[in-house]
Amino acid sequence: MQINSGVCGGLSVAGRRFVLLVLAAGFLLLPATTGAQLKSNVASVNLNATLNTSITITATPGLVNFNLVRNGVATGTTPVTITTTWTLTTLLGSVAEYAYFSSSSAALTDGASDNIPSASVSGSVDGGAYTAFTGTSPFAAGSSITLFTQFVFLNFPANRSDTLNLQIATSGLKLPAGTYTGVLHIQAQAN
Repeated sequence: MQINSGVCGGLSVAGRRFVLLVLAAGFLLLPATTGAQLKSNVASVNLNATLNTSITITATPGLVNFNLVRNGVATGTTPVTITTTWTLTTLLGSVAEYAYFSSSSAALTDGASDNIPSASVSGSVDGGAYTAFTGTSPFAAGSSITLFTQFVFLNFPANRSDTLNLQIATSGLKLPAGTYTGVLHIQAQAN
């Protein structure tokens, strides 16, 4: 009695070779999924990122009140906190900041031609001495004070915070009773 040893067990040697040849040909015709992989073309996307140069100033509060006294000095009710932030492209330079009035003859006015000149308004930066608004800046002549000048190195972004106390002196001014208003401008420039 002969034991069947599989599908090809009853075939002759030539038959077994034929079966193996057919199986090998079948495997060759099947797509290879593990050896070779199909790859697509390369799609490219160009990137362009810009960090613009900038100087930004915020000042709070937006209103400072004074209780004026005849022939005396009145201090503003609250100091102004000024925050300055900059991003520059220069490797070496400076940032300078100024406070100024548009008019040296009328820093504040009652609207009826009674004016408080900028020379009668003073500012104290970071607790320093009071200085009258009579200086010159790139933004106004005769009605400015310099808040700071800071050296800039290797264009690192930076920020700083300063305080500005304000006073108004009425000595020598013949002001009628009334409400006087004006606008103090704060601006910086990088060199």
